[in-house]
Amino acid sequence: MKSLTSAFMLRLERHAELTTTEREIFERLEKDSVSRKKRSPVLDPSRADARIAIMKSGWAVSRATSVSGQSTITQIFMPGDIVGLADLGFSLPPHDVQMQTDGAVCLIDRRTLSQLGHDHPRLWSLLLSMASLEEVALRDRLHTITRLSAEDRLIHFILSMKSRAAQLTDQPSDRFPLHMSQKDIGDALGLTDIYVNRLMRKLSSTGQIDVARPYIRIIDRDGWTKRVGYKDRYANLDTSWIASAAS
Repeated sequence: MKSLTSAFMLRLERHAELTTTEREIFERLEKDSVSRKKRSPVLDPSRADARIAIMKSGWAVSRATSVSGQSTITQIFMPGDIVGLADLGFSLPPHDVQMQTDGAVCLIDRRTLSQLGHDHPRLWSLLLSMASLEEVALRDRLHTITRLSAEDRLIHFILSMKSRAAQLTDQPSDRFPLHMSQKDIGDALGLTDIYVNRLMRKLSSTGQIDVARPYIRIIDRDGWTKRVGYKDRYANLDTSWIASAAS
């Protein structure tokens, strides 16, 4: 694995070997970044914004809010993720995306993205494949919410966050950061924060996890994987259908 300073490039290079020219193209996309404070919007939800954002650093979450004021975390963004790629068919962001931590984002005009697809279809195919990861992961989480017990859906969620964190490091470890409060976790899984607190304490007291906020260490990842039938979507992206780089 190459030593890359960009989380976005690191994730790309996990799934496809990029040429020097292709790396330069993506480097230009990330040339300029803007800081975002915790709880600030990544993109302004009140107006049309013909841009997407690459997460340079920090975490963000997408929330859908009901008329009663209850919110659901629909998507979680980590460094290297693209915010707004799935929303290209909407002039206004369909969900409110806010920073979960302090961080920085690279804002890209949609026309620039469209031109990238026109000029470099191989790179567009790679972005499309990576975007499909989040779609499939969201379906998996929906399945756990409707079919697994509260404890098992929490276990599945922790495993999925571990898989995502593993995309950003070459050092194998069962310890990873989770920049989410118990209420946030509940909002992602359809549970109350009190219930999440109870489950986390149980998993900790029974020796299944070790918690030192913001880090969590999974004690028996293989056992958990078998227990909930977890599939690591992030480790098995198929890019065999994407055209080879031009020589």
